[in-house]
Order: sequence, then C-alpha cells, then structure tokens
Amino acid sequence: MKKIFLIIFSLLFLMLGQESYGAEEYLVVFDQAIQLSQKGEAEEAIKLYEKVIELNPNFAPAYNYLGMAYQSMGLDIVEVAWYFKAAIDIDPSFDHANINLGKAYYNMGHFDLAELYTLKALETNPNSWEAKISLGWIYLFGKSDPEKAIVYFKDVSDGISHPSAFFGLGMAYSMAGDAPRVLGCITTLREMDEDALATQLESIIREDRFQKKQGDRPALQETKDRADPLAGPAPSRGANVQTSFGSPSATKITVTGAIPVRLKGKLTD
Repeated sequence: MKKIFLIIFSLLFLMLGQESYGAEEYLVVFDQAIQLSQKGEAEEAIKLYEKVIELNPNFAPAYNYLGMAYQSMGLDIVEVAWYFKAAIDIDPSFDHANINLGKAYYNMGHFDLAELYTLKALETNPNSWEAKISLGWIYLFGKSDPEKAIVYFKDVSDGISHPSAFFGLGMAYSMAGDAPRVLGCITTLREMDEDALATQLESIIREDRFQKKQGDRPALQETKDRADPLAGPAPSRGANVQTSFGSPSATKITVTGAIPVRLKGKLTD
C-alpha cells in the first residue's frame, strides 16, 4: 500500500513539474518575441507569439503584441483589431489592449467606440499618459471638442515632457482660437529640439487651419453608416484606406499579403 502511494505521489509530482515547465516556457518564448519586435524583426516575432498562444491560449498579452506586430507589417486595421479584441475578451482590464483597440477604432472612423475603449483603459490605469493622449486626439479630431482635448493633453504635459502632448495641446489651442497658447507650445517644442513638430504648428496657426470659427464639424468624419466591423464574422483580407491615428489629413493604403493570420482562435492564410 505504501509503495502504491509513493508511485501515485511521484506521478503527481512529475505532472506538476511538467505543468510548471510549460508555464515557464511560454513566458520565455514571449520575452524572445518581444525582443525580436524591438529589433524590427516582426515576421520572426509573429512566429513566436503564435507559439506562445499554442502553449497558453489564454495569455492575453500574446494576442495584443501579435496584433501590434501584424500592424507594423501593414495588416489591414480591421484584422489587426481582432487581436486586440481577443486580448480584451480574455482580460477586460488589460489597459494596453484597450488603448490599442481604441486607436484601431479611431483609424476605422468609429470615434464613439474609440472613446469607449480608451476610457476603459484610463479607468483601469488612471495614470496612463498614452490613454490620455489618445483621448486628446479622439476629442480633437473625432468629436471636434478642443476644450475636452485640452484637458487630456495638458494633464500629460503637466506631468511629463512628451512631444506628442505639447503638439496635441498646440493643435487643440489652435482649434479653440487661442493663438498665444499655441505659440507657447511651439516654444516648448523648440526647447525640446522637436523642430519638425514646432514648424508644423507654426504652419497651422499661420494658415488658420482647424480654427473653431470655421465651424463645429469634426475634422474627421465618423463612420456611422456601417456597423462595427468587429461585431460580425472575421473580416476578409484585402486593400483598405485608413486615416493615420493622430493625423487628420494623412491617409495610407495597406495591401495585405499571403501571411498566416490568427482570427477567432484559428490560423488562416
């Protein structure tokens, strides 16, 4: 009897040991994938993120970073958004994934949904400067509300010296018709050696672009004529025209290639 007990105990110990090793393995692979992403080797990183998901299908960060890697390779924004949504389905309080999904919705022209998910991120992490900057752009260009945008950009700029915050703040002041404060943001950007952003702001104020006196229409048109693309089946692959996040005038066309893509938990071509 004692011998049988020892055999059962040994088997349980081995099983627990194997499970522990598996958990350790997916974290090691995930760390390797992040390092590849940081080096710009997105295609190799994608393979490792997929490996992480095979080892642990409920590891939300793998889906989030997989989406970011695909985005860096020019995958259609609707398809990229599925990865961020998958991460949130696993962990609704995952602030980084909520921010990324908010940016994706912004680029699709769904500003209400962009606001919703970015506010969720800020609720989870009230100190997230990235969420605050994202909300600044959403309110500025998506909702034509420079006063609300100023609150978020200023909150960031008062805490950290981030060029995007001062640039956004200058844009918001410009839309609100407050030229002296725009000049203050230009001066700050010059002091930060951000001459390109400072020159862009100077051009905006010189040309009176985005002034509130031109009307209260949003600088970007919200997509209200079609349903949320993530509410239906997985999107088809192909070309898509999208606005770049944080830039009201820039557009880009992305054409996807024949690379493996994980949608709804399945790997497809």
